[in-house]
Amino acid sequence: MKKPIIVPIVAIMSATGCKTALPPADDEILDSFEKHEAAFNRIYDIVADNSVGSFHYPPLYQYETALADSAARQSNTPDGPDEETDTPVYGLSAPDRTMLDSLLAETGCGFILVDRDGPYTAGAENLSLTMQYYCHGTMRATVSKSIVYDAGLRNRKDIDKAEHTDLNKMYGKANSDTTIYKPIKGNWYIKLDMSRY
Repeated sequence: MKKPIIVPIVAIMSATGCKTALPPADDEILDSFEKHEAAFNRIYDIVADNSVGSFHYPPLYQYETALADSAARQSNTPDGPDEETDTPVYGLSAPDRTMLDSLLAETGCGFILVDRDGPYTAGAENLSLTMQYYCHGTMRATVSKSIVYDAGLRNRKDIDKAEHTDLNKMYGKANSDTTIYKPIKGNWYIKLDMSRY
């Protein structure tokens, strides 16, 4: 009896699964950046001023924040969490994490990858932020577009940069793993990253 229902569902899934998901155009990402530029800059400020080391935010393992947040809840006072008992995650306090969650939602980015020179390095020097804006993967390849802050990219000769071409055109021509950056403003970039398996 269930066979007639399954066949149309499989047919629909097969038809829609054959379409290639094209990354958003650079203009769409630029428009989003301009619309939410204050939020992107606020993310940078929070991470540069209050975090330590290299990490993924939100953390890949939920226990990292769950332990910190449960310790803060146990020590709450009637006026709110006691700052002395707030357990930072990568140096980020509970209010910092709440603000980052809100800013990520506003910008439409999925996560922040924070990269520094060492595990205990703090501050803005050598800080690189990657905020994933789009990602699509298949069994053959994964493509993502991110908004990146990196003060050192401008002077690097070992990376590909495209200033006047939509990165999607380069994505369509790439036959191997590809990473290309396109300047947005100041130290902000769009990053196209494609990996083939």
